[in-house]
Amino acid sequence: MAVSACGVSETGQNSADPAVVHDSGGVEIVVNRGTGWMPESGWRLELDLEVGERDGPAAFGRIAWVAPGPNGGMLVLDSQSSRVHEFDSLGAPIREFGGEGDGPGEFGRPASVTVLRDGRIAVAQTFPPVLYWMSGAGEYLGSTRLPISRDEAGTRTAGAFGLWQVTPDGRVFVQAQVIDPGAGSGGMPVALLEVDPAGEDAPDTIARWTWDPGIGEAKIRAFEPVHTWMPTSDGVIVLAPGDPYEVYWEDPSAGRVRVMRRDIAPVPITERHRHRALEDMRAGMEEGGAPSAMVDEMLSGAEFESTMPPVLRVWVSDPDDRLWIGVHDPALFEGQEEGAALGWDNAWDVFEPDGRYLGRLPVPDGFRPRVVTEQAVYGVWEDELEVPFARRYRVVRP
Repeated sequence: MAVSACGVSETGQNSADPAVVHDSGGVEIVVNRGTGWMPESGWRLELDLEVGERDGPAAFGRIAWVAPGPNGGMLVLDSQSSRVHEFDSLGAPIREFGGEGDGPGEFGRPASVTVLRDGRIAVAQTFPPVLYWMSGAGEYLGSTRLPISRDEAGTRTAGAFGLWQVTPDGRVFVQAQVIDPGAGSGGMPVALLEVDPAGEDAPDTIARWTWDPGIGEAKIRAFEPVHTWMPTSDGVIVLAPGDPYEVYWEDPSAGRVRVMRRDIAPVPITERHRHRALEDMRAGMEEGGAPSAMVDEMLSGAEFESTMPPVLRVWVSDPDDRLWIGVHDPALFEGQEEGAALGWDNAWDVFEPDGRYLGRLPVPDGFRPRVVTEQAVYGVWEDELEVPFARRYRVVRP
């Protein structure tokens, strides 16, 4: 009875049950106010596999994506060489395929790689927006291009901002800019589309929002909320606007079916945040070849939000459909060494598929996740010399 009164569950969680209600349209609303698992029962990550080296034939140029491979292995997409490398479960190289070019089996600007349940491999590039279909052995099977199609308002889709996302059963989703001459200066209309893998039928619009990148303006806006999304295993889209702390489940056939919210205190933007952000932006611009004078001018006019966006990124783990939300934990940020390679989303809030909060999990220093599964997290890790390695962390649940 004493344990129950303290709010500690049989699973070692120190959290109140979420409030679940339904609005007038039947949409389920889940509000979480608990603190999550207790420290002794919290999940943790253990390094399970690492591939790459600082210098030599196994060194990567620029790792864009890391994903589960066939038979328990790992796929690594090196965007500098436009090649996909396959490793077995112990990290031994099996094969590589691709290469820069526009011929069959070659890629222009590859950004992600996904293995489907039927054994095919999908390699996506954002511009021009093309999804390449490969066999499990890396042989070219065909491609799907983002079609130009007009909607009811007479606008058309063109180009892709974000990555294509392919579900394990082959459903295809993509985020695209909508060219709308009547949109004015209020930002660019963006559509989240479900695309026919065969490229024959017009895409279906799942959601719309506006993105204002500041193009043509002499200023940079830092820490602005950004929409992020990902499909579940059955094709329902999990979508987060970034601010407030809300996530929506959008069913392509039924519309919005669930809203999840979590009450957290806002994180103020400190001088250390500003300094770190300016350093990161400068490094990115200079790496892209921008002249120093131009970089100085652009960064001098940078504007910062007063608080950090509550939601920085969403993932859905396969095949259990748990929700992983990238957040900024100020305690982890203040505790890190100056110059350490730690992303702004330095922690994950983990939720059950029904939106119930489980707890918070720190992101390993220098690690940028790409794919989350029920058993492991795959991503890119950089050492102190910014040399990239592909890593797999095993999810340990006490």
